[in-house]
Amino acid sequence: MSSVDLHTHYSYQIMLPEAIAIVMAPTDTSSPHGIFHLSDPGGVSIIRNCEQRGFHPHEEPSDGTPIYEHCSHVFMNPKIQFDVVDLR
Repeated sequence: MSSVDLHTHYSYQIMLPEAIAIVMAPTDTSSPHGIFHLSDPGGVSIIRNCEQRGFHPHEEPSDGTPIYEHCSHVFMNPKIQFDVVDLR
C-alpha cells in the first residue's frame, strides 16, 4: 500500500477496527488483489503520528511488526453473489 493509501485507511480503521483495505493490481498476474489492514498497535501508531502529506516513506514500527499486513479475518467465498456500488 502506498503512503497515501495508509493515511486514507487509517481514518477508517480508527472508526471501525475491523475495516479492510482492498488493493487491486490488475497488471500483476501473480497477485491481482490484496486485502490488508494496519498492524495494531505498530502501524496505527506510525500513521497516527505522521504529519506528512502526499507520497512519502514511513519508518518501521519499533515492535518489529510491518506497518500493514494481510487480513486474517477475511475469507474469500467464490459462491457468494454480491453487487459493488460506488458511492463516490
